Amino acid sequence: MPDRSRRAFLRESTADAHAALDDMIGAFDSLSSYKTYLRGMSAFRLPVETMLADRSWPEDLDLWSKQAFGALIRADLADLDIAADEAVPVPPIGAAREDMLGMLYVLEGSALGARLLYRRAQALGLRADFGARHLAAQAEKSDRWPRFLHLLESIDAIEIDRVANASRATFTVAETAFRRASHAAE
Repeated sequence: MPDRSRRAFLRESTADAHAALDDMIGAFDSLSSYKTYLRGMSAFRLPVETMLADRSWPEDLDLWSKQAFGALIRADLADLDIAADEAVPVPPIGAAREDMLGMLYVLEGSALGARLLYRRAQALGLRADFGARHLAAQAEKSDRWPRFLHLLESIDAIEIDRVANASRATFTVAETAFRRASHAAE
């Protein structure tokens, strides 16, 4: 690996996928666009969380095994009387530490964006107890992202290319889910 942080390597390796996903999520400046976002999020997050729930987590990753947003997303869908989109199939992403780090890079990184998205949802009248539960939970102040980054940088001997491949695969699942939700809304 070149002389740079693992985080920088992952950011560069996933930049195009991240930008594409951000474009698909958009501003959700109307309730209709928020509903499209929520359908995409459910089609992405629910199958990924289901797959991760069946995994044995290494002890140093155990903190991240305990936070799932699926139940909150389902409650948000129910609040807004939205049927969940069909879950996107998750490609076979291995169960090695590198694979899990790659998925967590995407999932935990989304919590940073959730802070902005939650403010947008609030502007639409959605709240932590109606329609935007999952965003409110993700937007809470937490040390999870800094702890994840510290772990990523401090773990000895990981295959960073494998982490990047798992991150890109996770982004692909998200892109597929949001693309389907956008096309369904048209």
